[in-house]
Amino acid sequence: MQPQHGREATLLPAEQGQRPPAPDSTAFMCPYCEAVLTNPAAAQCDSCLRPLPQKGTPVLRVQFPTGELKVSVGQHLVLGRDAGQSPVAATFTQYDNVSRRHSTVWLDPAGTAWVRDEGSTNGTFVNGERLPRGVEAPLRDGDQLRLAADVTGTVQLN
Repeated sequence: MQPQHGREATLLPAEQGQRPPAPDSTAFMCPYCEAVLTNPAAAQCDSCLRPLPQKGTPVLRVQFPTGELKVSVGQHLVLGRDAGQSPVAATFTQYDNVSRRHSTVWLDPAGTAWVRDEGSTNGTFVNGERLPRGVEAPLRDGDQLRLAADVTGTVQLN
């Protein structure tokens, strides 16, 4: 298996009866320049040289049927089917009802997770309630984030 490069490295494959990935197979991105971090415990990014959030800072994880997405403090992640607009498009390409640029999730410096619908055709839902276009809604641990009718992910904050 070849290592992932670029922003696709924030995607973890879904565990389907397979052995768990090796501890070093999970790549994190720099929240500033989005470079893949070879050492998530590093104090600074090798690319932009900015200090990185350290252990104990919150991480947003959203577990979808096709994989788990991770977002660090300050990072905005577009969810959708278009690889040119969403760095994790491979998670959603099999779902025709997910828009090319469906929604954005992020984690603010205070550790609050957020989602915003980006004008999707079939809607973004938090715990079954549809978000109006462009409206930002907080996400809490255990929330259900649904894109369109059938792509539901579980929010984890840790």
